[in-house]
Amino acid sequence: MTPSPFPVSAAGTGADRVHERVRALTGLTFPDNRQDTLRAGLVNGMKRAGTRDPETYLSRLANEPALLDDLVADITIGETYFFRDAPQCRLIRDRILPELLDERAGRSLRIWSAGCATGEEAYTLAIFHAEAGAPEPARIVGTDISRPALARARRGRYGLWSLRGVPPSEIARYFRRSGSDFALHPELMRGVEFRYVNLAEDAYPSLASGIAAMDLILCRNVLIYFDGETAAQVIRRLMESLAPGGWLLLGASDPLPTDPAACEVVVTGAGLAYRRRGGAVRSSWPERTVAASTFSSKPVPPGPTELRLPEPPLAKPQPPAAEAAPPAAHPSPPDLQATVARVRSLANAGDLQAAGGACAGALDLHRTSAELTYLHGVLLAEAGRLSEAAAALRVCLYLDRTLAVAHLALGGTLARLGDDAGARRALRNAERLLASQSPDAEVPASDGERAGRLAAAARAQLALLAGEAP
Repeated sequence: MTPSPFPVSAAGTGADRVHERVRALTGLTFPDNRQDTLRAGLVNGMKRAGTRDPETYLSRLANEPALLDDLVADITIGETYFFRDAPQCRLIRDRILPELLDERAGRSLRIWSAGCATGEEAYTLAIFHAEAGAPEPARIVGTDISRPALARARRGRYGLWSLRGVPPSEIARYFRRSGSDFALHPELMRGVEFRYVNLAEDAYPSLASGIAAMDLILCRNVLIYFDGETAAQVIRRLMESLAPGGWLLLGASDPLPTDPAACEVVVTGAGLAYRRRGGAVRSSWPERTVAASTFSSKPVPPGPTELRLPEPPLAKPQPPAAEAAPPAAHPSPPDLQATVARVRSLANAGDLQAAGGACAGALDLHRTSAELTYLHGVLLAEAGRLSEAAAALRVCLYLDRTLAVAHLALGGTLARLGDDAGARRALRNAERLLASQSPDAEVPASDGERAGRLAAAARAQLALLAGEAP
């Protein structure tokens, strides 16, 4: 047997140093009982990288996303399958989804599968939503730290192992046989979007990441990979990513929230569930038992949960006539930046209706503001009005071709519309603009995001569109 290049006991060297590097890059941590898994993954990773030198491997991990992706896939358990955790599935199918559809009547639900691996959970949620007979399609987002897993998820093809326990009638209803695999029905796939998100980073909630004002979040068997401090920060951000009245479901093995004053804790037959304050309290949930006074942080004030943007459609800024020169730069009116900050604050807090109203009103006064037009497009996309969103984002880019976040948003919107070629052009434009900046530079109109992280997001989305790992 070839000895491992990572000694067990040499503190600060070998596996210990790689562990610290992986922890810094991904937030993942490995206690003593999982060190063997880490070392085995490191040995495989070095073989793929073609190096036997741990120091070289350490350096390359920080600069080559594909190497880090492969390592993450080796050292985490991406085990998932359709309809996993039957009690929670019944809770979602029979109670949570019907209640949300009633409360949010007239607009699409927003659902997030955090740590989605190869996509079975996200597509399970799409099936539940379809079975509920909702008049509006859901906005379902699956995110993961493994880009190879996301590429597989986007293909929507699965073997029998992913469908174990699923009745043949259900398989026939939602899948088509394709050789030895089963391909998910295209209608179900169209409602699900996959994105790279590292839960340990502070990139959410944010309009730029597409993660805000969610009605239901599943983050199951993911937090076990984080240390206590990181897990607590992730749970806090998950809670903040919910709309008022939205639900968070964790896995049975995941740590409990340590500071959930912003939510109601519900004891169900499927375990604990968490609901962000601000929604209607239903008598159909008699299991509410945990008082908010048990915890110390300040509760989130209640607010509207509606995602409907004002009708008729939000004011659409029109570009000047083709023969006219682009508008000259003028100093912004003194209230413009305050208005932009208010729109962002409302959106990130989950009140997208108020954010849409504030943005529409501001555009009446500031029709040449690229940032407001960008926010207008993003809010339209979040409301599911994709064609209008794409039009608004193109106007934004007429006003300012250098606004990288607008290219990113346009790429995401076009991908949801099925225009993969247009999405790739927009994402390549974003990547080129971001690559011209220092990785640590704050990107304009990005709500504090750094160029390096947004460039990585653009590359990840391009890889997903290509159906391959970056």
